[in-house]
Amino acid sequence: MDTHGYPRETSLADVLRHGSNDFHQKLQQVLTNPDYFVTEKQSQEQRRQNAYDHLRYLVKEIGSTRDIATDLPALFAVFDWSAVLATDLIPLISGHYNLASGSLATLTDSDSAAPYLHDLDDGAAIGVMLLTEYGCGSNIQFMQTTATWDGDGFVINTPNPRARKFMPSVGIPVSRVCVVGARFIDSAGVDQGVHLFTARLRGTDGEPAPGVSITQLDHQPLVIMDNSVIAFDGLRVERDAWLSNDLATIDDDGVLTWKDESSRRRGFASAISQLTVGRLALSSCLNATARASLYIALRYAAKRTVPLTPVDTPLMAEIPHVRDTLLTDLAGTIARTIYGNAVKTSLAGSDLTERDTVVSVMLAKHYIQPHALQTVTNSRLKMAAQGMFSANRVADYIGVCHAAITGEGDCHVLGSVAGRVLAKHLAGKQPPEAGIHDPADLGDRMALFNARTLTIVREAQHYLTSPELESRLAIIPDALALAEAYCAEEALQLLHQIAPHHPEIAAVRDVFALTYLNQHATWYLTHHLLDIDAIRTIQQQLRQAIATLADYVPNLLDAFGFDDAVLGAPVLSDDLPTAWNARCQAAGA
Repeated sequence: MDTHGYPRETSLADVLRHGSNDFHQKLQQVLTNPDYFVTEKQSQEQRRQNAYDHLRYLVKEIGSTRDIATDLPALFAVFDWSAVLATDLIPLISGHYNLASGSLATLTDSDSAAPYLHDLDDGAAIGVMLLTEYGCGSNIQFMQTTATWDGDGFVINTPNPRARKFMPSVGIPVSRVCVVGARFIDSAGVDQGVHLFTARLRGTDGEPAPGVSITQLDHQPLVIMDNSVIAFDGLRVERDAWLSNDLATIDDDGVLTWKDESSRRRGFASAISQLTVGRLALSSCLNATARASLYIALRYAAKRTVPLTPVDTPLMAEIPHVRDTLLTDLAGTIARTIYGNAVKTSLAGSDLTERDTVVSVMLAKHYIQPHALQTVTNSRLKMAAQGMFSANRVADYIGVCHAAITGEGDCHVLGSVAGRVLAKHLAGKQPPEAGIHDPADLGDRMALFNARTLTIVREAQHYLTSPELESRLAIIPDALALAEAYCAEEALQLLHQIAPHHPEIAAVRDVFALTYLNQHATWYLTHHLLDIDAIRTIQQQLRQAIATLADYVPNLLDAFGFDDAVLGAPVLSDDLPTAWNARCQAAGA
C-alpha cells in the first residue's frame, strides 16, 4: 500500500482520521441529540423503536442515503461515530446505508433503482439485505432460496426450513426495502446461481408483503437488534428488480445470457460486492470503539489513584499490568487504524469484484476486528467495576464487537481464505537465509517481519498441491498465520513512513514491532532468526519502548478527536462522585 508520503505539516489528527473533519463533527452533533438517548428505564422493545427513530433523524440531518452509501469516507465515518456514540444504530445503518442502498446504487440502472432509493433516501423505508440462511450461514454461494422466472418477473420461495433467511433485523413493523439473495431458476428450470433481487418486504403500514413470513427471534443480550427469521412463499418481484450490474441479460423467455466469460466469472462477486464494503466499514467502526475504549480507560487511569500503602498512592496508569496492557493495545490499535485507513483509501474507485480488492478487505477484517474486541475487553477489565456500566460506554462496545465480528462472515473463515490466496500469490518469493538478527536495529526488525511472512508462505506450499479436503483443512493454521504476518508487515511499513514526521508514531512503531517479535519469540527461535540473547534484548527494549510511549499518550488521545462532554462518561470527570450523582439524579428525573 502506498501512503504517498506523509508531509511534515500533516497533523497527527489528520494521520489518524479518514475523511472530512467537518463531517465527523456533524455526526457527533447528530448522534448525541438528547431526544434519542438510551435510558435504563427503556425496555428492549423501546430501545429498538428508539433506534429506528434515531436512524430517520440521522438520514434527515446528513442528507441523501444514496450519496452517503456511495461516498466511502462518509459511509465509514457514519459507521465509526454510530459505534462510538449510538451503538444501537450499528445493525440498522449496515443494512440501510451499505447493503441495501449501496447495492441499489451500484448494481442496477438508475431507473430501476429510483423507486426504492427514493424511499430509502429520506427514511420512508428502511433498507436491509437478506443473504444468510440456517443451512449455509455466511457461505452464501450455497444458499437455497429460489427466484423462479414466471413469464415476466420472479417468484421467490423458501424450499425447505433450512433455507429460511436468518437473521436480519426486520422485526419492527416499518416499511422495508430489501435486497434478497436467491438462486435464479430460469424458464427451463436450470439453476443459474446466486443473484440479487429487490423487494418490498413490508408495506407502508409495516405489514409483511404477500408471500413473506417474519418471525422475530428472542432477546439478544449483547446488542439491541430486532433479529428475525424470514420465509418466502410466492413473493413476486418485477423483472426490473433483478440487480444484474450490467453483466448479463434475461430475455422475454427467461433465458439468461452473460455478456462474456469474464462477466460469468464476476457474477457472484458482483452480487456480494457490497459485503466487501460492509466488512471494511465494520472493521473501521470496531477500530473506532477500540480507540474510544482506550481513550476512556487511559484518561481514567491517569486520574485514578491506587492506595497501595498508607503513604503510597500511585496513579492507576503507573501500575505495570495496567500500563503495559493498555499501551500495547494502544500501539496495536493505532497501527491498525493507519493500516485500515490505507485500505479504505485503496477501496475508493476499486473494482469490488476484483480478487485483490476482495482479499485485501478479508485480510483487514481478520487483522482488525479480533484485536479491537481484545482491546475493548482489556479496557473494560482494567477499568474494573467502572467498566461494567453503560454510562462509561466500554461495556456496550463489547456487544458491538461481537455483532460485527460475525455479521459479515466469521473472521477466521475470511482470514484462512485470504491467507490461502496469499500463499499462492507470494509463492515465488523466497525467504531470507536463516541468521541471527539484531532486534535493536530498525532495519533488522523490519527484515524479521518479512522473514516470517515469506517463511510461512514457503511452509504452506506443500498443502496447495492437493485439492483434497485433508490438505484444505491442514493449511488453515498456516493460512491464518500468513494473513496476520502479512498485515503486520504492511502496518509496520506504514508506521515507518510516518514516524519521521511524528515522534508519537515512532513510539507506536517501536512498541508495535517489539510486541510482535516478543509474541512470536518461539517461532523466531525455532527458525534460527533470533537467539536467546536477542529475545532478552527484545523484552528489555519493549519495556523501554512502553515507557517512551507513555510520554506521548496525551498527544495521541487528543488526536483521536473525542470530546469528554460528548462521550459523557462519568470516569472522564475530575470529580467522579459528583459526576455519578448527577447521572443518577438525571436518570431518576
